[in-house]
Amino acid sequence: MGDALAVRQDAAERANSASPRPAQRFWQKYFAFYDTLNEAIPYQRMLERAVQLLGLRGDERVLDAGTGTGNVAVLVAARGARVTGVDFCEAGLDFCRAKVPDGDFRFGDLTQPLAFGDASFDGVVCCCVLHLLPRAAQQQALREFVRVVRPGGRVVITVFAKGFRSLTVYFETIGERRRAAGVWSALMFGARYSVNTARILYYVRRIKNMEKSGSYDFLDEAQLRSLFDTAGLQVERIERTFAGQCLHAAGVKSEAAS
Repeated sequence: MGDALAVRQDAAERANSASPRPAQRFWQKYFAFYDTLNEAIPYQRMLERAVQLLGLRGDERVLDAGTGTGNVAVLVAARGARVTGVDFCEAGLDFCRAKVPDGDFRFGDLTQPLAFGDASFDGVVCCCVLHLLPRAAQQQALREFVRVVRPGGRVVITVFAKGFRSLTVYFETIGERRRAAGVWSALMFGARYSVNTARILYYVRRIKNMEKSGSYDFLDEAQLRSLFDTAGLQVERIERTFAGQCLHAAGVKSEAAS
């Protein structure tokens, strides 16, 4: 196992030392204003539900795969778990380290083997990342999640659903704000975040264009279930989230798995 882990670590280090790829530059720019989403109630609810599905009881080891700017990691740490986050965008990792000083955040490319030993974690969460990979890479990533989680541990995935509509999310966000704080608050909220909202909508449109070109692969319920089944995860639930535009899936690794 030690030799295999060393090979994985070497692969991660070589990937990290390479020149930034266009996708990395894309996310570096997007992450500069990505956390505007933290003000959106549907986004907050989506992240909270993803962490809830992990079934944390305290002091577990959790891998946040594709940690981004660390918004899921913050919630995991708040529940007393020890969080390790990986992402292939170093700019995102800087946000993570500032938000969760006690966390372990490091470079990791989900299209490559993860630099962790077998059964290193009690749970794995991957929120709004897997659909940014083509189907073969999605399968590889799920196999790695299953490898690094302990038998009986949970894997929770959140993805863009087929037909994702960003404007549906936007209108639901404004509606939630109106219901929570009134019409005037909703109007002021829309005005205050109008510039960053426009930026987010632009970047999501680019993501959708990548899906249309075949570089990314959004999923429906049947495809997500098939990915879990192929990886050897027992599906506990699949449900809609984020104004119905995303899917949560939670699965458990068999206790008999080695």
